[in-house]
Amino acid sequence: MTRKDVARTLGLSARSLRLGRTGTVMLVVPSLTNPHFAEVHSGAARVGADHGIGVIVYPLSREDGKGPFPFLRQAIDGVLACAVSAGSIDLLREGVARVALDSDPDAGLCSVTMEVAAGMRSAVDHLVGLGHRHILHVRAERDAWTFAQRTEAFDGRIAAHGRVRGRSLAVPFDGARTRELIRDRLRGDPSLTGIICDDDNLAACAYSAVHSLGLSIPGDLSVIGFDDLPLASLLVPALTTVRLPARELGRLGMEKFLSHDTAPSRTVMPVEFVERESVGPPKR
Repeated sequence: MTRKDVARTLGLSARSLRLGRTGTVMLVVPSLTNPHFAEVHSGAARVGADHGIGVIVYPLSREDGKGPFPFLRQAIDGVLACAVSAGSIDLLREGVARVALDSDPDAGLCSVTMEVAAGMRSAVDHLVGLGHRHILHVRAERDAWTFAQRTEAFDGRIAAHGRVRGRSLAVPFDGARTRELIRDRLRGDPSLTGIICDDDNLAACAYSAVHSLGLSIPGDLSVIGFDDLPLASLLVPALTTVRLPARELGRLGMEKFLSHDTAPSRTVMPVEFVERESVGPPKR
């Protein structure tokens, strides 16, 4: 099918969707503070705009951490649920089409995921290949399939390398608190030479923690992130990271919704390991 055929099909589906309905899709995300979700929204909204469908964003939690965000009560035609737990997806609107993005592909929904496990394995293999034998996984303290996959892949890859030792540190998406936790772990375990973070924002916290101890990157500690957010290339040194195709994730999810292709299925998108200046051989 050509791109013109796809556009025509989506256009017909969108027009039929709008007849007697709202022409609005809800994108559910864990929070609004992470630029990753802005990219997902951008991809979904661009496809929606081409076909007269609006995309509203609904965060599952308040940004101040004081409870759930008030549930959206306006009428909607469907839900795109990104990086939320299977339980949260089950609580979302019944009777509307649902597409799970970067969420549990075994939840019985149409799902579009990314090869985050493969990205984590690449990160571990890269550090091990440089000679690192003591690696810390800074793990996002959030109930979501995507982060569980990263943890499982980290643990499995560390075990596969035999003599390599992996540690795990669960942290919240709270910059000051995460910086403090990483700093305390590094101070208490000087054998660590590599850090892999579940998110570029957490990696930025690791940079701050490393520098606060008078250490350097990558001279004393190598750091790897996830996402390839704009800040990754702005950090000094530039951050090595696993690039996640967030905008394409949103685009593909919206296309499946508009084409009424929301039966239980699984689509997996590749990720890319991007090496920059934040990694190097261990000093010791």
